[in-house]
Amino acid sequence: MNDFQEQAKNFLRNVVKQNPDKIKSGVEKAGDVVDKQTGGKYADKVDAVQEKAGSYIDSHADETEPTEPPADGPTEETGDAVVGGTPPEVAEQPSSSAGSDTDRPGPR
Repeated sequence: MNDFQEQAKNFLRNVVKQNPDKIKSGVEKAGDVVDKQTGGKYADKVDAVQEKAGSYIDSHADETEPTEPPADGPTEETGDAVVGGTPPEVAEQPSSSAGSDTDRPGPR
């Protein structure tokens, strides 16, 4: 695994540890949206994914690895902290023009 992947993995692990209930709630809401949009056609599969995600979150939220907020950043008590500490650094990459039709010839 490269350095960025390792940083992202650690960042997400910290997010799960600090907010397991919010993440589980989000997974439940996402599953409910899928059920609604598909008319419940895949409800059994959605429920299985929700259960597996909940189990995964519970198992990782229980790990006791000390995490410290950034020394110069806001703390969790202020309510405006970056969850999980400092996000991973992203290497400079060329910007994408996905969805942009400025390169396409033809009438507009």
